Amino acid sequence: MEIARSRVGRYGAMVGAAMLTSCLFVKAPEQKVDVNNVALSPQPDIEMSDVLVRTRAGDMIALLPKGWVFLDTKSQSSTDVIAVAVDPDYTMSLVFSGIPHSESNRETLAQEGVLGLARIAYSKHARKTAGATRLVGTYGTAQLGPRTFGTYEFSASGGAMRTKCAVFTSSIGNHYEFALVPMAISGKDVPPDAELQRIFRSMLATIQY
Repeated sequence: MEIARSRVGRYGAMVGAAMLTSCLFVKAPEQKVDVNNVALSPQPDIEMSDVLVRTRAGDMIALLPKGWVFLDTKSQSSTDVIAVAVDPDYTMSLVFSGIPHSESNRETLAQEGVLGLARIAYSKHARKTAGATRLVGTYGTAQLGPRTFGTYEFSASGGAMRTKCAVFTSSIGNHYEFALVPMAISGKDVPPDAELQRIFRSMLATIQY
């Protein structure tokens, strides 16, 4: 893992807590559900910096939005966390993490691809706590040229604040998740959902794997 210009601060623990407390296991339905499939622009909607997120294996890179900074992830309880970054007002965080391989997941991935990976990722979050969290909407896919992401959202506040997630598999078979997490810890208003969507789409446009 290579993280440039990491900054240590008291918000690191808060971001970790925000991620962990916004999860609850909700078993994915067995029946067929509608899938939201969208094609996104390959160009970011917002100004991006030249600061890179990069995995240790070098099989995924992404750019941070301009003005965002890294937090130190050494205090994170999960060893799967690759990088955490926050906006200048500490109202949002970006979390990149790995999704471990397991024998039990192989059948789901073989049958459902990135949609199955999205279900696996949500279950991974959900098992961490017993908070009052729910899946918002349904699982979906986002297509950017040759790259395909599995997508979903979940909320711990009745839908008022939604964590937006995207999952993907790299060219060497590693599984990753990117999450955009709104944070009500700084006293400043969280950006409206339309702005969060712009940031989420822009981040997906910069992810290369």
